[in-house]
Amino acid sequence: MSQGRLHKYAVVGLSLVVAACGGNDGPSGPPKVASITVTAPNPSLEVGSTLLFAATAKDAGGATLAGRTFTWESQSPAVATVDNNGVVMGVTSGSSVIKATADGVSGLANITVIPVPVAFVEITPRTPAVLPGASVQLAAVAQDAIGRTLAGRAITWSSANVALATVSNTGLVQGVASGSTFILAVSEGRRDSVALRVRSINAPSVSSTAPVTWTPGLATATIAGVNFSAVLADNQVFINGTPATVTSATSTELRVTVPSVTQLPCSPTGPVPLIVVVNGDSAQTTTNLAMATQRTLAVGASLELTSASDILCNEFSVTGGRYLITAFNASRFASDRVSFQLLAESRSSTTAALSLAGVPRPAAPTAGPLNTVANNVLSRSAAHTLLLNESIDRIDRSRNLVGSLRARRDLARQGSAFASSAARSVFSGTAATRTPAVAPPNVGDLVWKRMRRTFNSVSAFDSVRARVAYVGPKIIILEDTTNELYGQMNAEYLAIGAEFDQNMFGFLSNFGDPLVLDSLTDNNGRAIALFTKRVNEFELSGGGSLLGFVTSCDFFPQTDPVPGNACASSNEGEYFYAFVPNPNGVRGRFSLDTWKRFARGTMIHEMKHIVMFAERIARDANNAEETWLEEATAQQASELWARQKYGRVQRDDIRWAQGPTCDYATVSPSCPDPVEGIGHHFQFLYLHYDNSESKSFINNSDNIIYGSSWLFSRWLTDQFDNGNEPMFLQQLVQQQNDRGITNVEARTGKQWRDLLAQFSMAVLADNYPNATITNPLYRIPSWNTRDVFAGMNANLVFRNQDGSTTPAFPRAWPLNVRTASFGNLPSGARNVISLPGGGFVAWDVSGPQSQPQVFALRATNGGVVQSNVGMVIVRVQ
Repeated sequence: MSQGRLHKYAVVGLSLVVAACGGNDGPSGPPKVASITVTAPNPSLEVGSTLLFAATAKDAGGATLAGRTFTWESQSPAVATVDNNGVVMGVTSGSSVIKATADGVSGLANITVIPVPVAFVEITPRTPAVLPGASVQLAAVAQDAIGRTLAGRAITWSSANVALATVSNTGLVQGVASGSTFILAVSEGRRDSVALRVRSINAPSVSSTAPVTWTPGLATATIAGVNFSAVLADNQVFINGTPATVTSATSTELRVTVPSVTQLPCSPTGPVPLIVVVNGDSAQTTTNLAMATQRTLAVGASLELTSASDILCNEFSVTGGRYLITAFNASRFASDRVSFQLLAESRSSTTAALSLAGVPRPAAPTAGPLNTVANNVLSRSAAHTLLLNESIDRIDRSRNLVGSLRARRDLARQGSAFASSAARSVFSGTAATRTPAVAPPNVGDLVWKRMRRTFNSVSAFDSVRARVAYVGPKIIILEDTTNELYGQMNAEYLAIGAEFDQNMFGFLSNFGDPLVLDSLTDNNGRAIALFTKRVNEFELSGGGSLLGFVTSCDFFPQTDPVPGNACASSNEGEYFYAFVPNPNGVRGRFSLDTWKRFARGTMIHEMKHIVMFAERIARDANNAEETWLEEATAQQASELWARQKYGRVQRDDIRWAQGPTCDYATVSPSCPDPVEGIGHHFQFLYLHYDNSESKSFINNSDNIIYGSSWLFSRWLTDQFDNGNEPMFLQQLVQQQNDRGITNVEARTGKQWRDLLAQFSMAVLADNYPNATITNPLYRIPSWNTRDVFAGMNANLVFRNQDGSTTPAFPRAWPLNVRTASFGNLPSGARNVISLPGGGFVAWDVSGPQSQPQVFALRATNGGVVQSNVGMVIVRVQ
C-alpha cells in the first residue's frame, strides 16, 4: 500500500473515533431541542419568486444540534407556500409567518410578498391616427423584466398637447385639431409614448387608379380621389415603396410617372402598395403592377440571362417542380468581387428553408477493404502529399523570366550561343543554319548539372553530380549520386523512361512539341529529367511537398554579355526536376511505392509546361500563358494519359469504379497498374467545390486551379473541339499572344460571360439525379463528377494514430448549394457577399408552387446589380 493511501485511511479511522466520543449526555441519550431559529436571506420576495429559509436547532445550553429534521408550514398559504426543504414561494401580495418544527419545538419568521415591479410599458397601436372630433382607443400593458404581462397595474395616460388631442384614463384618444403630438402611458414610474397623427378633416382619400394595370416607366398613371393639393410639391406618391414623379395635380386627381424597372423592387404581377401623402396626411391603397418578364419553362428547358435587363425581374408561371439556378461574376479578374442578392418572391409568402449542400446525392459506391495506404487508406502524411502545394512553377513563370521570353527569342535571332552548348543557330532573316545534333550520353556516364537553390533567384544554384540512368529516343533520365537510393533504382528508371517514350510523349503531342527549340538549346533531340533529393528538400512558403517543377530559365544561356539575357542556373535545355524516394529523409519523405504512384503523373504534367514555353518562344510570344489556363492544360495532359490507363475515351462519363479508384488501389486484374492519374485533379476540385462561393478558377494564386481550371478546360474541350480533341488542344496551346480568357474566347468563338454561364450550370447540373436537361452544354461529358466524388467519400479515409479512420472527403457531393422552397427567400439564402470574378453561386429551388414566382438579381440594397453579374435557370423536374 502506498504512503498516500495509508494516510487516507488513517484520517477516516480518526473521524469515526471522534464521532463515537462526541456529546455530553452520557448514557441518557442524545440532547433535546430547546429552541429553533428560522432565518431568510431577505425579508420580502416578489410574487412568483422563491427564497430558501433555514432552521437551526439548539439545546438548552445554546449549542447547535446537527442532524435534526424540520417540518415546515406557512400560516397564510394563500400569500406564500413552503415545501419540505424550506423553499418559500410568493403567491400573492401580503404577509405570512413561516414556521419550522422539530421535536415539538417551533421557530417562526415573517415574510412579506410584494408585487412584481413594472419594468416596461407598451402602448398599442404604435402609429395611431385620428380625425378631429373622432376618437381612437389605445391600450397599454405593464410588463415585468422578462416581458410577462402584469395584470391589474394602474396606468396613467396623458397627452403632450391637449390642444391637438386628449386622452382619458382608459386610453381613449379624442382628436381636437390637426397636427402631431405624443400620447404617454405611465405605470409605477415606467413609461411609453407613441406619436399620434391628428389628420386633417380634409385628409386625402383614393377612390380609383387608371389604367387597370401599371407598368414601369408609364407616364400617364392617374390617381383619383379627394383632398389632394393643387400645389404639385405638396403631393407625394409611393409605388411599392418607391417614390414616383407627380407630373400634375388637382384636388381630385394626381398624374404620376411610374418608376422604371431598375428602381422598383421585383414583384409578381398583381397588387402592390400605393401610398399618397399630402402635406403629411396619407392614404393607402393598392394598384396592379406588371413589371416582371413573363417566363414559362418546360421540364428540361433553360434560360441564360446574361444581360443587365434580363436579370432585373422574371416571373415564372405556376408549374412547380425543381429549378437549378446559378449566378456568376463574369469579371475577367478574380480580384474584382461583387455582392448581390437573388430576389425570389411569390404572393404565397412561402418561407424558404436554407440548407447548404442539400442537393440529392447519388448512391454511394460500396466501400472496399481498408488495409494499406495503397488500398484506399491514406495516412495523414500521404494525404498531405496528395494535396500538394505545386505553386513553384507558376511562381517562377510569374516573375521576370516570363517577361523575358521576347529577350530569349531575340537572342536566337541575333545568333547568341549558349555558354556550354555545342548547339548553335545563326538566324539570317527567316533562314537558319543549325549545327549537327549532339550525340546523347551513355547509361552510366557521370555529368554535372545545375540545380536552383531557391525560387526567388535565377542566379543561386548548386552543382549536382548525376549518373545517366536511362537514354531513350525522347528522354534522358539522370539520378543524383547523393540520392538515398542511388544505384538501386535502375529498373524503375528504365520503366518510367520507356513509359515516357512510348506513351507520354505522344500525349504531349496533343498540345505541341516540347523539343521544338531543341536545336537552339542542347540539340540532343531529348528532354532531360533530373531526379534529385534537392526537390524533396525545397522549402515551400505555403507548406506541403514538391513533386517536381520546370523553369523557363533553362531556355536561357548561362552567361551573356548582356546580364539581363542570362540565367546562371540554366541547364540550357528542356529539363524536368523531380522528387525521389527517400524513406529516411528529413523533408518530403516518400517511400518507393509512393514514388512509383506519383512520379509519372508529375512528369507528364510538368513536361506539358515545357511544351508551352517552347511553343510560345518559337512563335515570338510576348508572354507565357496565364497560370490558371496553363495549369489547366497541364492537368489535361496527365488526364489524357490517365484516361488511356483506365481504358476510357473522351466523353465517356467516367465513374469512380471505371478508373479513379485505381489511383488508390493495389495491383489487381481491374487495376493492373495503379498510379495517380486523375485523383490529383478531383482532390483540388473538391477543395474548390467545398469553398465554391469564395473561389475562382481564374485566380492565378490559388492552388484550387489544379482542379477547377482543369475542369473548365476539359468542359471547353468536350463542348467545342468539333470532334477533334488534339486539334483543339494544339490551337489552345500553340498561340503567340492570346492568353487566358482571350485565348479561350478566340478558340471557342464564344464570349466569356456566356461560357461562364454555361460552365457554372454544367458544374451544378452534371449527372443531377432524376433530372431532365435538354441543353448538352450543361453537362461535363467526360466525367461523372457526382459519382467520382461519392466514390472518394465512400472509399478514401484517413488512418488515425489510434487505428481508427475518418473520411478523407466527408461530403459525397461537396459543391455548396443553397436549397430553398418556392416563395420568399430569407436573407441567408438570398444574399451573396464578395463573389470573385470567375466565381458562381448555386441554388436548388423546389416544391409545390401555388402562386407565380419571381427571380431577379439585385444589389444588396435593392438597386441594379453590377453589369458583370448574370444567371442561368434550368427546370430539371
